[in-house]
Amino acid sequence: MNSLMPEKATFDFQNNKVEIMDLETLKRTHMEDDPDGNPMRDIYHFAAIEKVVDACNRYNLDYALEEIFAAQNNSKHLPGVAVLKKQGVHYGDKAVEAHILRRVFTTIRIDNHQTDELTTTIVLTYHQDGMQAAIGPCVKMCHNQCILSAQRTVSNYGKDKVSTEQFFQTIESWLSEFETQMTSDREQIVRLKNTVITEQEVYTYIGLLTALRVAHDSSDKRLSARVKTYPLNQTQINLFTEEVLKKMQEKAVLTAWDLYNIATEFYKPERSEIPTLVMQNVAFADTLEQFVRFKTPQQLPA
Repeated sequence: MNSLMPEKATFDFQNNKVEIMDLETLKRTHMEDDPDGNPMRDIYHFAAIEKVVDACNRYNLDYALEEIFAAQNNSKHLPGVAVLKKQGVHYGDKAVEAHILRRVFTTIRIDNHQTDELTTTIVLTYHQDGMQAAIGPCVKMCHNQCILSAQRTVSNYGKDKVSTEQFFQTIESWLSEFETQMTSDREQIVRLKNTVITEQEVYTYIGLLTALRVAHDSSDKRLSARVKTYPLNQTQINLFTEEVLKKMQEKAVLTAWDLYNIATEFYKPERSEIPTLVMQNVAFADTLEQFVRFKTPQQLPA
């Protein structure tokens, strides 16, 4: 467990979109129950994290629970953060104990079979709709999370939802096949690194990202029904394009891995909405995989 981060006494969501904490701080927040006195979304956020940690222990993995993020959102009906008046009077309105946190994100780093460049992380998100988890390689230097397939994700809400029990069983299955899945993901990364993207293809791909965003947000159901999740929203596409153009100035040859690694900078709780960041990551990886599958092969320079 990661014990480097001290417990916090207060939050300031008025000035901070995201607050970062450790597990003990999260446990001190107010727990939200349904009318029957049971945890909302079947399980408390801290308990969900502890169940994943327990699974890592059962498989004798070398792991660390990293920072826990909580975020506000603009929903008036069910905001990501709520401050309870009664607890605010007792503890202080900025006290950790006065807060309900409904949008929580964390990662559990697994260092088994790590390389100089990559380790593996389990992503866990907990929010108003339910819980979602994913597993994949993580770039050490920039902490960019790779989720290379929808098969590496699970949620207890939405079209493909499973029960909360099945949710944690799926995570257990990932850990039981950890080395096999890790090897498969890293082989896919090698393929991306060996796939050259020409300047013209860069512009074509940016156009594709824009088309997917427009179709997803269209009022025409014929268009919006075709795109379940866009890889990047329009603000992210603008920033992605700028970073890609900079990379083209810095490198003589751009690869598919460069594009994906730039995009994953946006799939972090400080820069994306917690409920969508996992599936946006998957959508980008899937779109890129399909794009490179049908492109004209180019050789990396010797």
